[in-house]
Amino acid sequence: MSKTKNILVCPMDWGLGHATRMVPVIEMLKQRKVRLVLGADNRPYEFLKKRFPELEILRFPGYRPRYPAKGSMALKMLSEMPEMLLFADKAHNFLEKVIKSYDLDLVISDNRYELWSKKVQTVFVTHQLNIQTPKYGRVTNTALRQLVYSFIKKFDELWIPDFEGKQNLSGKLSHVKKFPLENHHFIGPLSRFQFVEPDPQTPSVDLLMIMSGPEPQRTILEVKLKDQAYHSGLKTVILQGRPEDEHYEKFGNVEVYSHLSDEKIAGYIQKAKIVISRPGYSTLMDLAWFGAKAIFIPTPGQTEQKYLAKHLKEKGFYYYQNQKGFDLEKALAEAEEYRGITMKNDLKTLQKRINRLLEPEG
Repeated sequence: MSKTKNILVCPMDWGLGHATRMVPVIEMLKQRKVRLVLGADNRPYEFLKKRFPELEILRFPGYRPRYPAKGSMALKMLSEMPEMLLFADKAHNFLEKVIKSYDLDLVISDNRYELWSKKVQTVFVTHQLNIQTPKYGRVTNTALRQLVYSFIKKFDELWIPDFEGKQNLSGKLSHVKKFPLENHHFIGPLSRFQFVEPDPQTPSVDLLMIMSGPEPQRTILEVKLKDQAYHSGLKTVILQGRPEDEHYEKFGNVEVYSHLSDEKIAGYIQKAKIVISRPGYSTLMDLAWFGAKAIFIPTPGQTEQKYLAKHLKEKGFYYYQNQKGFDLEKALAEAEEYRGITMKNDLKTLQKRINRLLEPEG
């Protein structure tokens, strides 16, 4: 009899998105006869613990970046690179200990560049092959890409959560001329809702506002949207994206939840007339799964989100406004001209890659 495979799935902990998009991967691995261990920290740890209470979860320390209140996130990352590399070395050593203690056979890492090993098979999941920097930062762009590729090359396999052809979501973020690994695969968009039935009891609302991303900008946006939603008189639900809390409040036409089940969130996305959120890539994949209409507000300083918002607006899919000076009434009027996009992933490519990785050796 072949040995049961021991697998670690570990997403980056810079926000919830990397953890939520690992849900389809985890669900598919659960269907196999494997021992599955999850690794995470901060809010992703709380999310995965609630989403998969039946699975073992390991607190895997992650680096906490200092997001700028102003300026480019990419340039900020570059300035923090020495500290990040030092932390990555420590996390890599921690992984080697985990490989030994859990007798791991496979590690699937979502954007945790340090989780490679020569002892076991490792898979890297990312859509960020072409990190965006300001126009004046071409040298920065080249330096970041070289650094990113140098880490990805240490892995055995690369998974890209998008479609390969012209009908795709990530544009030039993922569709590059030269890939860091020959063994790369477009596995299609990954949504946390692909294995979820929306709650049919979820009421219809005019606006669903999904908060996400780093502080202090997450809270700055929430305060701004709460005020404008209240004065609009429209029936509004705000999801704070804080799985570590159990908080609810209602004032007038606005309801605020710290966190809801995937079934409830799916119900609100389906029944909301329009969604207002950051254009984070994981959020985008979730909205595309339902074909929901949306208005995007890029996180200030995050060039990737600004690129996605502009790219998708040019295609006629989604309207966006910048956070500074955001005007809800104007945004709702302008968004009428944008149709949204629907992208369903049958997960066949992902299933094929999992099958290949779990095949008995010999």
